[in-house]
Amino acid sequence: MSQLSIDFTPRARRSDPESSKAAARQSEKFASSHAGRILAALKLHGAMSPAQMFDHTGLSVVQIDRRGKEMREAGLVRLKRLDDG
Repeated sequence: MSQLSIDFTPRARRSDPESSKAAARQSEKFASSHAGRILAALKLHGAMSPAQMFDHTGLSVVQIDRRGKEMREAGLVRLKRLDDG
């Protein structure tokens, strides 16, 4: 499976402390592989919540939420709300 190349928005602001900027640079290494894992899980198993995706991706809910926002903004996925919330 090839890795996705997605141009995500900046992860740190100019006003952020250097530790946050370093973490943002590090996160760039993982964003595409996380997005790829999420997309693969959605293709194989259909719509699911971030909590349900853990079993299929090994990513935490926080990781999935972060990539999910970026992926929605890039038009790769869309949010589906159920009547029960």
